[in-house]
Formats: sequence, structure tokens, C-alpha cells
Amino acid sequence: MKKGFTYIITTMIIIILITGVVIMSNTNQKSKTKTVSYIAKNYETEFIYKISEIPTIQDINQFNYNFIKFINSNNYDAKICNIIKTSESTILSNFTDIDCNLMINGDYNQTISKNTTISIDTFINDTNIYLCNCYNVGEKNIYYIDIYNENSKTIFKN
Repeated sequence: MKKGFTYIITTMIIIILITGVVIMSNTNQKSKTKTVSYIAKNYETEFIYKISEIPTIQDINQFNYNFIKFINSNNYDAKICNIIKTSESTILSNFTDIDCNLMINGDYNQTISKNTTISIDTFINDTNIYLCNCYNVGEKNIYYIDIYNENSKTIFKN
């Protein structure tokens, strides 16, 4: 009689523990997805604020560098690129961990090194600009952010 009772109690404890682990792992995945969405929304909000002022190369470079460090602190990696039109120039930022070719109207212009932000002159006819995963047609300010780790990959762009 004692062996049967001990067996039932042990089995119930194991079932409860397994159920708890399954519930916790499902809850953890949902919170990670929300975390990535919040990080991306935070980037968008900060990006809009940065470009509402008159941005400089140093401002955008520091902003992207700090944001990469922030994302890394949340156990994610990120690739970011920007094309920002100002009244005097076009600011191009490449934080994609690879060197990217800058294409203007389909023609090669130059290579922008990884983790670099530069400025080029704004011309009337430079409406089609392509840098890594950023593609700009017209006067819109563009950002592309790819947040990923070994479990997930999420891409946000405007």
C-alpha cells in the first residue's frame, strides 16, 4: 500500500513539474516577441526625433552605435542602415556588419564601410538611392533595422 501511494505522489509531482516547464517556455517566447517589437518601436521613435532636429553625421553615427549596444544588451544582434535627406546633404549610415555599395540612380558611387556614417551632396536627380537594405525613392527618410538572434529574426523598415 505504501509503495502505490508513493508512486502516485511521485508521478503527480513529475507531471506538475513538466507542465510548469512547458507553460514557462511558452510564456517566455511571447515576451521575447514583444521585446523585439518594443525595441523596434523605440528605434523608430528615436529616429524620428533625431531627424526632426538638424541631424549631423556624428549624431546619426552615435545614435546607431548606441542602439546596437542597447540591442546587444537584450541578447540580440542588429543590422541597421539609414538614408536621411537634409537641406544641405544626404546622410548615409551603414551598421550592417558588411561593406555596402552606394548606388545612385543605378550607378555605383562608392563603398561605405561597415559601422560608418557619411554625408554626400544632394543633387536634384539623385532620387533613387540604394545602400545595403535601404532603398530610397524621393525625399523620404529611410531606416532599416534587422533584429535577430539564434531563435528569431525580425525586420522593420519604413
